[in-house]
Amino acid sequence: MTEGLLRRSRGVLACTMMLVPFAPVAAQQADSLPFRKGQWGAEFSAGNFSGIGALRFTKPNTAWLIDVQGSFSRENNGSDQTTTPGVFNLETDSDALQLRLGWRRYAPVAPRVVRHVGLGVLASRFSSEQRPAGFAATPPIAYDVSRTRFAAGVFGELGAQWMITPNLGLGATWSATLTAGSTSTETFSAPTIETAARRKTTTNNVTGSLGTLGIRGAVYF
Repeated sequence: MTEGLLRRSRGVLACTMMLVPFAPVAAQQADSLPFRKGQWGAEFSAGNFSGIGALRFTKPNTAWLIDVQGSFSRENNGSDQTTTPGVFNLETDSDALQLRLGWRRYAPVAPRVVRHVGLGVLASRFSSEQRPAGFAATPPIAYDVSRTRFAAGVFGELGAQWMITPNLGLGATWSATLTAGSTSTETFSAPTIETAARRKTTTNNVTGSLGTLGIRGAVYF
C-alpha cells in the first residue's frame, strides 16, 4: 500500500512539474499587448464599411487615431403627396462626412483580448435635398428643400477587440459625441409662376449623442 501511495505521489509531482513552465506563458499573454512602438494600423467599420481610419502607436499601449466616415443615400417615396397638392414622387438625396482626430490608450483584459479608451475632436458636414420627381397636371406646384449643417466638437469612446492574430482584430466600440454647429435651410416653392419664392434660414444648435455602438475590424502592420 505504501508503495502504491508513493507511486501516485510521484505521478502528481511529475504532472505539476510539467504544468509549471506553462503558467508564466499564460500570465504573460494575459498581461501583454501585441502592439509595438512605431506600428501602424488600419481600422474600418465592419458593419457597413462607411469609414476607415489609421492608427500610429507611440508606445505599445498608446496610439494616435485619424479616421473619416461618410455616407450617401437617395430615397424615392413613390407615392402621391396628399399634403402638397400637385406634387408626387418626392426624391431625397443626403450625404454625410465626418473627420475625427484622437488619442487612444490600450490595455489587456484577457489572453488575446484588449480594450481601449479614447478622446478626441471631430468635424462634420451633413446635407440633404428634397425635390419633386414629377408633377400632377394641375395645379403646377414646385417644391424644394435643402439643408446643410456644419459642426465641430469632441468625442469619447470605449471599446474592446479580440485579436484573431497579432495583426488582425475584430471588436466593438461605443462612442459619445458633443457638437456645436449651424444648419442652413433653403426652401423654394412655386404655387404659380407669379408667386415663386425662395427662403433661407440659419439656426445654431448643440447636439449630444450617447450610446452609439459600432462593429470595427482592424489590421496591424
